[in-house]
Amino acid sequence: MRVSVYGSGLTALVTAWALADVGNEVLVRPADEESLADLCRLELAFDEPGLTERLEKQLAVGRLQWAESDSQAFCHGELHCLALEADGLSLAETLLSQLALTATTPITVINQTTFPVGTTERLQQLMRQAQAEHNLNQDVACLSLPSFLQEGAAIQGFTRPSRILLGIDNGSGLELARELLRPFNRNHEQWLLMSTREAEFSKYAINGMLATKLSFMNEMANLADQLQVDIEQVRKGVGSDSRIGYDYIYPGCGFGGLSFSEDVMQLAETVESCVEDSKLLSAVLETNRQQKELLFRKLWQYWQADLGGKTVALWGAAFKPGTDRIDNAPSLELMQALWAQGVKVRLYDPKAMPRVEQRFGTRSDLRCCDDLYQALEGADALLIVTEWKEFWSPDFERVAQLMPSRLILDGRNIYDPAYMKSLSFNYIGIGRSSEFSVQ
Repeated sequence: MRVSVYGSGLTALVTAWALADVGNEVLVRPADEESLADLCRLELAFDEPGLTERLEKQLAVGRLQWAESDSQAFCHGELHCLALEADGLSLAETLLSQLALTATTPITVINQTTFPVGTTERLQQLMRQAQAEHNLNQDVACLSLPSFLQEGAAIQGFTRPSRILLGIDNGSGLELARELLRPFNRNHEQWLLMSTREAEFSKYAINGMLATKLSFMNEMANLADQLQVDIEQVRKGVGSDSRIGYDYIYPGCGFGGLSFSEDVMQLAETVESCVEDSKLLSAVLETNRQQKELLFRKLWQYWQADLGGKTVALWGAAFKPGTDRIDNAPSLELMQALWAQGVKVRLYDPKAMPRVEQRFGTRSDLRCCDDLYQALEGADALLIVTEWKEFWSPDFERVAQLMPSRLILDGRNIYDPAYMKSLSFNYIGIGRSSEFSVQ
């Protein structure tokens, strides 16, 4: 099948590779010329393990190509996958209006972009209206295929999906979509068919539910501090209930990420505008905002508000391990709160430091370090913000030598309080027992 994919982000390129890998002829049309130039150099704006090599292979055999114009993509595709950024609605409207006037065969569009609920339906109406104004009558079908891909696991997520949630408002285009995704539906029947509005809303509702679980456990962790209860044991007890499970119940210093955070914010705005006195999601977001300040508040309490002139080491800036993205990351608010109190920051992150430097520029109170131990030099405290694997088992003897205060604030609860106490560290976790155990 000939497929045109519009976009150059994670969903677009994983989709393009996966479809080419099973034999389709795929043409990718990025949103602008700068993105096209980056694709030609295989410079991706995200870090998905193994994707660059897979793209290279498909480019070499010719099943994957970059489109240099919109018209080239319009003429190529039997089926068109719209995988733009969430803020690309005006571009989507322009592209599909032009596609409606260019195509000489029936048009099937699969919308993978996270747009507001009802957008897929409106895009289909827009295409039909454009054709009517020019006395054209090609069949138009616009389907919704919400993307649940997670950076770092996107290849597995697309090729071995736990479900294929497809929104369709009439039968048109369904057979083509089923055929396109058939290679990824062989283990067991994974189709969930519903209207496009229901599919779009399901994506928002899922992210809202996950955010609620995260914020609830953060609230419980904060309460555990007051009750002198170890939240780790509580987490295990809560997760043992099959109705809840262990996913998304790890307390920490807040969640971030561009798509996840903005999906929840969009859902909160929609709910509040449509449902009277509904405050749940706003409370979830407010809890998360406060949680991003938690390490700062704990440090403020430990040092009794005397932060001026101090230096702290930050391990981690990315909103999660495995990515260089810092969108809505807890590290951003934390650093700004520290700087406001005259604290110098020595930062190490395996991937995200260029993004931090790009965002904040050159600052006398920010030093990006070459490794995790260099960040500790001259530091009065260590704050762990992102749970990169290399942070889990450092050389604690070396940490103690470089940082005589032995003060660690663990925003991801990756260390065991009892073990840290045995090493004579001042260890402060999120809802963990044995805090302030060594004075």
